[in-house]
Amino acid sequence: MRTKRLLIQTTLGLLLMSMALIACQPAATPVAEPPTAAVQEPAQPEPAEEMEAVTVRVARTPFFDYQFFEVAQAFGWDEELGIVFEDTWLTQSGPAMQALANGSIDLAGSCIVCNYPFYESIPELRNFMTVNQFKGFVVLGRQGQSKSYEEYLAELNDPEAAQNAAIQQLKGKTFPIYEANYLPLLTAVLEQGGLAITDINTINFPDDEKAALAMIGGEGDFYIGGLPSEINLLQNHPEDFKLIGGSEILGPAGLWYSNITATESWLAENEEAALKIMAMAYRYNRYVQEDIQKILPLVADAMNAHSGVATPVEDLKFIFDTFLDFRTYQQDAETCYNPESDLFWEASATYYVAKSAELPEGADFKLQNPLNEWFAKFLARQDLLDWVDQPLD
Repeated sequence: MRTKRLLIQTTLGLLLMSMALIACQPAATPVAEPPTAAVQEPAQPEPAEEMEAVTVRVARTPFFDYQFFEVAQAFGWDEELGIVFEDTWLTQSGPAMQALANGSIDLAGSCIVCNYPFYESIPELRNFMTVNQFKGFVVLGRQGQSKSYEEYLAELNDPEAAQNAAIQQLKGKTFPIYEANYLPLLTAVLEQGGLAITDINTINFPDDEKAALAMIGGEGDFYIGGLPSEINLLQNHPEDFKLIGGSEILGPAGLWYSNITATESWLAENEEAALKIMAMAYRYNRYVQEDIQKILPLVADAMNAHSGVATPVEDLKFIFDTFLDFRTYQQDAETCYNPESDLFWEASATYYVAKSAELPEGADFKLQNPLNEWFAKFLARQDLLDWVDQPLD
């Protein structure tokens, strides 16, 4: 035991002596580390920042053309691309344009000609994207009191004469109509047959649904308006109404595109959000072409809840196939945005500019509709094109 204690004491003594000797050594001169020596481990990547969601307030209207917003939210595209939609349902584009002007919304569905009445009062409106080509404008008449283009064609065996006769029967007749949207179209139809808007009578209603309801109630002789109301009259009241004609009597006026409108200031501050919304619309258009059955129930639910017209899914499929052309961005590049195409959007706009009495002098429809510029911006975003083109869910 004594030997063991002596061994421990000796070891402790040596340890203390070594520590004392180290403490008495002069301080070592620090050696400068080479610049890279400070990095002991490879730098770790910074954690990815979460995408800051942008809130976009949308005026939703009960038209088939603009229901990609419904599908985008149902499929989660808004969350995926960092957009939060706040929806406000309105009956027509007129109130939506006023809401854009006062800043209570950011986007609304509209069209090039629809905005003509607002060029002077709301000059900051801008159509920046195309949703689809709308092919659903038709003139409806009353059964037993009017004749269709097809009936005149069978009698006259001459398409031009049949067109003229179908339009001439409108002279002196009355149209219940939502003028803010459809007066330019009706004016263009009349001019195909050598008539002017002063050759007929119009009863202006605050929205298209009320105009159609007036027609159902016995007011007026002919009707032209939105597709939901046209389908309602033809399918739910076939004993009262008949199709007079569509593209056969519309002429150049029949080239019509549905668009999304914002203000110039909103677009300047929200370019990224605007381009992402364009991407959602084009991905939706792929579903229309490739897997339409997945989206039709969503569109039908939204329409039926807000349009006042109950449209079964099977009827909706017919409407999409017949009256609406939802194109891919590749197809739009060859048609809507191609100056060499008969479907170039500017051809229709130019036609309506020449015919419209509502535009202020010197109005520049290209300023109000920077569609070419925004489509070019979209095509330059390969990341968004890839997102649109990825396999459908």
